[in-house]
Amino acid sequence: MTPENVKAKLIEVFQEIQTDCGYQGQPITGTTCPLNDLGWFDSYLCLAAITMLSTELNVDIPNDINIFLSEDGTQRLTINESVDVVCETVNKGNEKK
Repeated sequence: MTPENVKAKLIEVFQEIQTDCGYQGQPITGTTCPLNDLGWFDSYLCLAAITMLSTELNVDIPNDINIFLSEDGTQRLTINESVDVVCETVNKGNEKK
């Protein structure tokens, strides 16, 4: 699993949710901050996106980690930053095995 792969899958997840919710057409890139830039993205969809990404990548993302917020919960993350969180989380999980 590479950061590029995670980023591609995460963008695909957002595009799928965007289409399903009827908000087509808004470009989603690595610099998109979902909680700031995507008016349709809320806490419910946060959980759905994390679950979908976890399934797409076939990895475990613990329920207590919100990949769209900084660890202290004070900063909303871009997709690129969320990718870093996912990679770090998965790598830590693999170290424990």
